[in-house]
Amino acid sequence: SKAVTMGKIANILQARGQLDEALRIRQEEQLPVFERLGDVRSKAVTMGKIANILQARGQLDEALRIRQEHELPVYERLGDVRSAAVARTNIALQRFDMGDKAAAAELFKTALVVFDRLGLPETGQLRQMLKQRGITL
Repeated sequence: SKAVTMGKIANILQARGQLDEALRIRQEEQLPVFERLGDVRSKAVTMGKIANILQARGQLDEALRIRQEHELPVYERLGDVRSAAVARTNIALQRFDMGDKAAAAELFKTALVVFDRLGLPETGQLRQMLKQRGITL
């Protein structure tokens, strides 16, 4: 419960732009609890939130590495297709912003198929996001 509460505090700090403190809480107070508990899903979610902070701080390579090595593989192992598709979307957005448009397009396509197949509202959200960025698949 404390780890969840600390995560909520980190969310508030991040929203206020206090990225260093939000990152510290996630890395030093939240993540170790999930590791000790063996809660791989909560650890993956936290790693994704750490990647969000790093991305906001301009540490794009490290954020991408975390998403690809510590977040997405966990969702795939757990069979959590929705979370994996969300992670792929985040990776695709980051790759697109970094100029790797071909890799981004493939990831967007994969995520869109999953969202569509599951009938999730993310289908429309992703289509709108792609349209706003001028991306056609």
